[in-house]
Amino acid sequence: MTYRNIPHFTIKKNLQKSKNTGIYFSDILNDDVLSDVCYKITGKHDYTLNFVENDYKDEFLSDTYNKGRLAILQYESTIHYISFSENRANGRNSSVQSVPTAFNIFFCNSYPNKKLHYYFLDTQLGNFETDYLIFMYRLMATIGFNFLNADNVLTHKIKAFSSIEDIIFNRKNNSERNKGNNSTYITKSGANSIDIYGKVYGANKYESSMLCYALSLLCHEHQKITLYEIIEKDLKRLPEISRKVIEEMGVIKIIPTDITLEKQIFKYNDSLRSPRYIYNLLDRIGPKQCVLCECGIPELIQGAHIWSVSSIKKEANMIYEEKLNHAINGHNGLWLCENHHKLFDENILMIKENGTIYYQEKIPIEHREFIAKITTIGCLPEFIMSEQFVEYLWQRNKAV
Repeated sequence: MTYRNIPHFTIKKNLQKSKNTGIYFSDILNDDVLSDVCYKITGKHDYTLNFVENDYKDEFLSDTYNKGRLAILQYESTIHYISFSENRANGRNSSVQSVPTAFNIFFCNSYPNKKLHYYFLDTQLGNFETDYLIFMYRLMATIGFNFLNADNVLTHKIKAFSSIEDIIFNRKNNSERNKGNNSTYITKSGANSIDIYGKVYGANKYESSMLCYALSLLCHEHQKITLYEIIEKDLKRLPEISRKVIEEMGVIKIIPTDITLEKQIFKYNDSLRSPRYIYNLLDRIGPKQCVLCECGIPELIQGAHIWSVSSIKKEANMIYEEKLNHAINGHNGLWLCENHHKLFDENILMIKENGTIYYQEKIPIEHREFIAKITTIGCLPEFIMSEQFVEYLWQRNKAV
């Protein structure tokens, strides 16, 4: 790389949709913006600039359109990667969807003296401080983004996450405020086992990638992380470059969970706890928390089928695919702690079709007193009592 005494920008002129929109990055990054960026990084306002076409390539840029909304700034012997925000906060993922791409390009370049930055452009259009975007900014800070002008734009201070537990806690709070609006879930299946359930199509892949990068960097030696890619029909896995970065980080095991895997698990296991079933419960009910005692220790919480897998398999007038769909349906389950799950499986504790909890009549009074003491919720919350859930409850109760 050429040593530069004067800061020098190299920027791909064309964005992905420039031909259709007629808007080029050279229209957006004017002198006021670039001078401000240059000063915040180098302490100098003067710079040289080269907007380049798609066919240009060097050791930092490939011969394609501008990916990651990136500018490369060379000063002295340091390379600065600067990713710029959208001008408008359009949607939940679209506002930061260029960020994982920028990180991938930065991470995959072997040049040692490099830094990664983020710059907010004019943010008057839309809300750039939703709970979700603040969560994403914190992920960005965790993986190494330096925010150049956040203090001028945001009212929140952006603080990197300090641990995996910090991410899980904040993700849970964010999820509770935005129920039904999540594509990626993080939970624990053991004291040191972290599971990520992530959809990988459309804009969802950006969120899944960012979470994986941050968790990888915060992981301790004794912790194990697994990413379950939730693949829909013929939709693809995470982008190849994202998988490459995750694999090079060397922390997360990636398991694609298509319908073939679900069929194998269903065929050989009556106590089905497949990735798709767990994902569907997280998506419908929310984070792991026992619905009968409010225990929220995720390592102790299990997905409990209402209509059991063994019973579903015995249905003579049902085709295989239909049985599988019932077995992994998010309406066919609850989060229960280990105690309540065992009581429920043994039909010592049962649920009426109006959601009321009751006990088997023959159990001794001292056992009844114990169950009453640990069962602090006597009726299921209304949001769980869907029409499908009640149907599964009827199927269960008629066999008892």
